[in-house]
This record gives sequence, structure tokens and C-alpha cells, in this order.
Amino acid sequence: MFAFILSLLMFYDPLAIALAVISANIPDFDHDFKRNHVLSMIALGAVMSLFLYFLGLPYYLGLVIIFLGGIFLLSSHRGFTHSILGVFILTLFISLFLFFGIGLSSYDLDFTNPINLMILLMVIISLGLLFLNKRLYPIFLIAIAVLLISINIGFISPLKINLTLLVFSIFLGLCSHIILDSFTPSGVKAFSPFSDREYHKKFGMVLFIILILMFVLLFPNKIIFFIDFLSSFH
Repeated sequence: MFAFILSLLMFYDPLAIALAVISANIPDFDHDFKRNHVLSMIALGAVMSLFLYFLGLPYYLGLVIIFLGGIFLLSSHRGFTHSILGVFILTLFISLFLFFGIGLSSYDLDFTNPINLMILLMVIISLGLLFLNKRLYPIFLIAIAVLLISINIGFISPLKINLTLLVFSIFLGLCSHIILDSFTPSGVKAFSPFSDREYHKKFGMVLFIILILMFVLLFPNKIIFFIDFLSSFH
């Protein structure tokens, strides 16, 4: 919910919001009760790599899934995947998954082409299947269906997403998880694997401020849009 509210205020883009919500679930895949799911993820990645390789398609997609699974297996709970370095590495691998899956070749992708839009949605649905809680996934599918219908009937204009926004939405989702966990009694090991020291509320507040500053620097136009939107009520 925290990732959803943050992304809703920042992005005004349903796909970026979906990526942020998915990413907010990912750090806890280092938990023991997720081990069977992680092993299934690695097996899926291996099968996908072989399948895509023999078809002459980008088999890197499967390799990225295998590497992600390996990270979760090697990380203790609230360890590496809840650290600053872990957030950056997870952001990198999840972005690569989308990059290879969508076939991004520029910083801006115009999704007025229905085929490009369908490819993007298929990749994001795959991410949801891999990382979302089973109870959340039906809601996620409904949201995607509503998005498609809204575009087709003209309620939402054709989507355009850029690589910077895509990566930041993943980063925001991961950070939102770390921020909230820092407010728990256990805190987070922010500098794992280099240090086992636990950090708490102050670290969470600092990370939240850094996240907001990054957004302001990366997307100044969205700040202007938000200000104009608020001023329209006066």
C-alpha cells in the first residue's frame, strides 16, 4: 500500500505504478517460507533460457530469473535483499528482465502500437506471476484488464513510458519496503553483506528523503504537473 500510494502521487502512470507495487513485494523472497517458490523460479528460468535459445530469441530473460533466484537463496532474511547494495542490484536485474523482454532500444518507447503495448503488458504480468502474493495477483490481473479496456475505449490516452521512469519505479518499490521495515523492532541491515549492524527509524527517514529528492531531480516536469494539478482546485 505504501508503494502504491507513493507511486500514485508521483507517476500518474498505471504501468509504473504496477512495477512499483510488484517491486515492493520482492525483498521478502529471501525468507525461508519462500524457498520452494524461489527454487521453482530458478527452474522456470532454466527452462525459459533453453526454450528461447533454441528459438533464436533472447535467452537472457531466463538467465536473469536464475540470477534473481540465486540472490534470494543466498540472502538471509532481512539481509542482503534489504540492504542498499541489494536494492541497487535487484533494480538492475529486474530492469534487465524488462529490457530484454520488451526489447527496449531507446529511452522512450511509444506504445501507441498495440503490439508493443501487449509485449510490455505480458512482461509485467510475468513479473507479477513471479513476485506477487497469490492473493494480490487476481487484483493485479483485474487492474491490467481495466487498463487495457480503458485504453481501447479512449478513457486513457495511449501510453508512453521511458526507461528512466521504468527503472525508478522499480527502485521506489524496493525502497518503500526497506523504509517500512526500518520502522520495525528488527530494523534492516542496510550495509549487508559488509556489516550486520541494524538500522532503524532514522535510516528509514533519510532513505525516504533521498527517494523524494531523486524523484524531484529526475522528473522535474512531473513536479510542475502536480503543482498545476493542485492549483486547478483553487
